[in-house]
Amino acid sequence: MINSLTRSTYWGARTLLTWLIAAVAYLACTCAVPGFSSLGNLYALIQIFATLALISAGLAIVMIAGEFDLSIAATFPLAGLVTVQYADELGLPISIALGVGLALMIGLINGLATGVARIASLAVTVATMMLGIGLGYLVTGNNIVTMTDYVPGLRLTEPILGALSLQSLMQLGLVAILVLAVKRAWWGRFLYAIGSDGNRARSSGLPVSWSVVGAFLVCAGFSGIGGALEGVALATGQPGPNNAYLLQAATAVLVGGVALTGGRGSLVGAVGGALLLAILNNGLSLAGVASATIQLVNGVVLIAVVICDRPLRRLVQRGSDRLVIRDYETMSAATAAEPIHSDGGDK
Repeated sequence: MINSLTRSTYWGARTLLTWLIAAVAYLACTCAVPGFSSLGNLYALIQIFATLALISAGLAIVMIAGEFDLSIAATFPLAGLVTVQYADELGLPISIALGVGLALMIGLINGLATGVARIASLAVTVATMMLGIGLGYLVTGNNIVTMTDYVPGLRLTEPILGALSLQSLMQLGLVAILVLAVKRAWWGRFLYAIGSDGNRARSSGLPVSWSVVGAFLVCAGFSGIGGALEGVALATGQPGPNNAYLLQAATAVLVGGVALTGGRGSLVGAVGGALLLAILNNGLSLAGVASATIQLVNGVVLIAVVICDRPLRRLVQRGSDRLVIRDYETMSAATAAEPIHSDGGDK
């Protein structure tokens, strides 16, 4: 009981800490970077955050199950490429469905190979990443592709209430649905159990294989949707891997407190990590900082979180121990104060 209380308190503290750091970063950028708090820049910030939160939430699901998905670097650009390539020929709805469908196909391969065949996810997703990159070059003929109709992209990114857009609302809506599903559905509990101890979960009769398949499908689907929307918004696409979103999503998930070993952390923390990185990237870019330096700052943030992980764990451990001891003393005192009743009836 004490260990369970300590673990839940610790991971809750990690989530809260991530959001507090994001709030501090926002206030710091507001004070230090001119124009950061303007409505126009807030719109740009939310656009960056929404896409990164979508990719991070999908990756977090896979990591909670104790796996990892490198194929994000391929599914994100592939969905955008296919959407842009066939939008004029097949129509935008069909081209988006085709792009997201290819991403889901890659996710299904990842899930079946990892969850059913029990092949290491890193090996599988490296292979599917190369497959997705190759498909991207095949579809485009190694050329940059563009859409002739820019109107859908303009509508997708048109400001709503100054700071939002249809694109960001769709992406954040999907993230909110996934958070609720993981919290309330049995599937979310299965993923945590699988990530904590996959063998015990199998012996307990949990649907391990299909839960892992579902996690990879969600990750690939979110990556595909994000890539397709990005392709429509930009009306262009270029073949090749998109390592930037993979690295930033992994950083956001780790900063948000999801454990690499699986079974620990929360989607809310991962979204908080995405918000923190979006604030830092946007603020530093607005200040004129070079992109290489921005990546360096992201790495420093991740290292700082890793370094602070053990002291925070010890602090929460001590606090939880004090709480349990105090509750035990209170219960003991209440028990000692209760009157002792004896049967004094006539014999």
